[in-house]
Amino acid sequence: MRQEITSLSATELANSIRQRELAITEVIEAYLQHIEETNPSINAISQLRPKAALLTEAKDKDAYLDQGKFPGPLFGVPVTIKESIMVKGLKMTNGDPLLRKNIADEDAIIVKRLKDAGAIIIGVTNLAFLSIDWQSTNFWNGTTNNPHDLSRTAGGSSGGGSAAVAAHLSPISIGADAGGSIRVPAHFCGVYGLRPTENFLSNRGHLKVPGKPQGRRHVVTPGPFANNIDDLKLAMRVMTDQRQHHLSELPDLDFDSSSWHHEELNIAYSESVNGVEIDHEYLSIFRVFVNSISASDHSVTNDHPSYDEKKSYLVYNMLAGFENGVNFPDLPLINWLLYLFIRLKYKDHLWALGMAKGVRFSNAAYAKAIDYKDTFSDMYHSFLTKYDVWITPVCAIEAFEHQKAGKPFVINNQKVPYTKALASYTFTTAFSGHPIVVIPIGKKKNGLPVGVQVHSRKWTDNRLLDIAQHLKDIFKNKPGLIPA
Repeated sequence: MRQEITSLSATELANSIRQRELAITEVIEAYLQHIEETNPSINAISQLRPKAALLTEAKDKDAYLDQGKFPGPLFGVPVTIKESIMVKGLKMTNGDPLLRKNIADEDAIIVKRLKDAGAIIIGVTNLAFLSIDWQSTNFWNGTTNNPHDLSRTAGGSSGGGSAAVAAHLSPISIGADAGGSIRVPAHFCGVYGLRPTENFLSNRGHLKVPGKPQGRRHVVTPGPFANNIDDLKLAMRVMTDQRQHHLSELPDLDFDSSSWHHEELNIAYSESVNGVEIDHEYLSIFRVFVNSISASDHSVTNDHPSYDEKKSYLVYNMLAGFENGVNFPDLPLINWLLYLFIRLKYKDHLWALGMAKGVRFSNAAYAKAIDYKDTFSDMYHSFLTKYDVWITPVCAIEAFEHQKAGKPFVINNQKVPYTKALASYTFTTAFSGHPIVVIPIGKKKNGLPVGVQVHSRKWTDNRLLDIAQHLKDIFKNKPGLIPA
């Protein structure tokens, strides 16, 4: 029975709880047992709430249902949260060793909304050192392993969340994405992950440093992991609900307002991004996916947006450097220390240079970078207005074996720099702020999953998820194809 409960989707769990087919205490006990047995080898959940507190909350919620009251849409459903998002009473480190003992004294806005909807926050998930790597490892929590192969990474920086969903430690987990921190882990772990439109979800309480202003306000956005599209939509519906919390900095948005009405689609795809080739076997799976859509009634075109890759990559990192820098210690050579750290760790001069320049930005330089971001967003908007969606790989490879950050990969018998294989697909594609969902499309012969990114115009997140589900249905229903 435990395995049956933990294999249910969040939507199924919520319905079963609402119809009184499952007691919430039964659900929480099943998850606690599964976590106790599974998490030690995967290390996805870095801090679990005390068992007594979880069971007390479950009993109180069961009693609430006994009174015949109408529950919220996630009532009684276990959810995990990335350790960079504030959950009152749990540690919130941002992947920063200086914050490894920091305990959140309030909830982030999106956590409040999840709780308002009845979700039970069972714990926080592991993340990368300083939240800036595609592996989730740090010296105080250790390394998160991929549930498909423990010798490989689950991705980063939100790897704990993707691994938790893949291993059924929680049906929904909330991560965050600036340069692929949701998308790469979803691809590596074979789950669904949404990077929403920038500012669709509140960043308040995310990457917050105690006693300092909210730093990251551009590009980075929280978003959900799940094992299906319906659960992504459920999570987004809850986290965009402003009936309980009216926030002046957010537009009055309705996640459900944009939907797809099953009209014929105009679809673009690219087999590579920024000139970086993907692994041959991954490319074969990608082509099968695209060919299945081409065989349908939709129009499919090989196309991609055109822009100055180096300049956009540099300005992206300048903005990140400035907005991270407001929380850095005020040291005379902080820009050069930051340059050396990134240059030596990731072997990426342009990334390091952008961060170093950004941390010493003047007001005018910051405003100029924002102007460039707006122009870049307009370019992507123009491209994504021409097409309903754009399909791309997620990065050049599948989940790789645990290794030192910055070590190059061998892809198709050629050496490829670490960030070239990963950031080329995820940095500049995030810069415009449009929504991107990752859906799994199959597995390589080594048993490791691969996925695709599906992009659409800003503020069409719900429509994007409708279309992504449709594309997945086309793929799995084609004769002779093995569904992912």
